[in-house]
Amino acid sequence: MTYDQLIAFLAVAGEGSFSAASARLHKSQPAVSKLVRNLESELGVELFDRREYRATLTDAGRLFHERASVVVEGTEALRSFGMQLSGKVEPIVRLAVDAVTPLGPIMDVFRGVQARYASVRLELGTERLAGAADALRERRADLAVATRLGIDPSEVETARFCDVRVLPVARFDHPVATCGTPIPPALLRAHAQIVLRDSARGGASPSLNVLEGGLRWTVTDVAAKKEVILAGMGWGGLPEHVAADALASGELVTLQVPEFEADVMELFVTRRRDRPHGVVAQALWEALRRGGRDAGAPTAAGKARRRRRKG
Repeated sequence: MTYDQLIAFLAVAGEGSFSAASARLHKSQPAVSKLVRNLESELGVELFDRREYRATLTDAGRLFHERASVVVEGTEALRSFGMQLSGKVEPIVRLAVDAVTPLGPIMDVFRGVQARYASVRLELGTERLAGAADALRERRADLAVATRLGIDPSEVETARFCDVRVLPVARFDHPVATCGTPIPPALLRAHAQIVLRDSARGGASPSLNVLEGGLRWTVTDVAAKKEVILAGMGWGGLPEHVAADALASGELVTLQVPEFEADVMELFVTRRRDRPHGVVAQALWEALRRGGRDAGAPTAAGKARRRRRKG
């Protein structure tokens, strides 16, 4: 039994097919199939039922999966610990953040890590919705700060980063802002809702606070979303820290949209369990766990606005 065989087995079990597992592992499908076949031959038991379209675990496979997961997780933890003991410093560490993430606390963390590891290149990528989960899964990121959309809790370790308040807003003279309250649902749907496009690759795109049956425009970043709304071309949800200045000046006003699913987005620091983490990635993980706890704290102005909306 080899470590590669266990990794291939867990990938097929997690993805449900040999083709998907091969893409995840960046190996050919025949290579993955051979690893699993050899494992089954060595154990003398079939781990997968291959009669259906999806590769499903047999009863023996489910029992073996429990033990294999523990072994692989322990091996990766030991490898990570060994890297830390050896003092190996990675040349590049990649962090993916959701587009709504406040960047101030992220920059504070980056400055601290840069001061300790000046030779390391830090790469910051912005993702949307389930895109951060994709970045972790496809090894385009070592860590992520995002929601739990698209996250498999069995595959990742998470720690709370902060809460981000999302406010439905429009320009002060937009029809949905001047019609009074409550806003007729038909009026909301008649005017473009500006939404962020999911950056995950493939699969069904998740949505958050998107009205069904309404006119919808999509953008790929929060800054563009704010500009479109400020131009009076639509309405939509913006993070409170992004909308704060425009709300204070009166350019934007908050809306009452009962159909919004959530007015708070919980962000978490996330990393995979099944891969080693070098010295810098570990330092970044610890710093992010400490650094974001007050990032979503409400401002006095924000508290006052929410009191007015509730009243």
